[in-house]
Amino acid sequence: MSDLAFGGTDCALPVTHAIEQGLEVDTFVVYTDNETWAGSSHPHQALRTYRERSGIPAKMIVVGMTATGCSIADPSDPGMLDVAGFDSAVPQLISDFSRGL
Repeated sequence: MSDLAFGGTDCALPVTHAIEQGLEVDTFVVYTDNETWAGSSHPHQALRTYRERSGIPAKMIVVGMTATGCSIADPSDPGMLDVAGFDSAVPQLISDFSRGL
């Protein structure tokens, strides 16, 4: 792993790709090493644009794989979730959040 070239992560990229391709997505899930914003637009702005253009109330979950501070979610948006660290409970958390539980 130490030989892999890691760089900044554009967490908005899945959303902008869906906009460009006209994809119908209900939940975007991004896994990152905690590099959380290296693109031209902030992920919460991209998600807002996606919702407006598609009419889909899409959600976004960003999982920082290490338990260090990171924040992507707009705190006023109940359709966004930040997760710091990854353990066996995270897949169920992602599923539950995506289904609105």
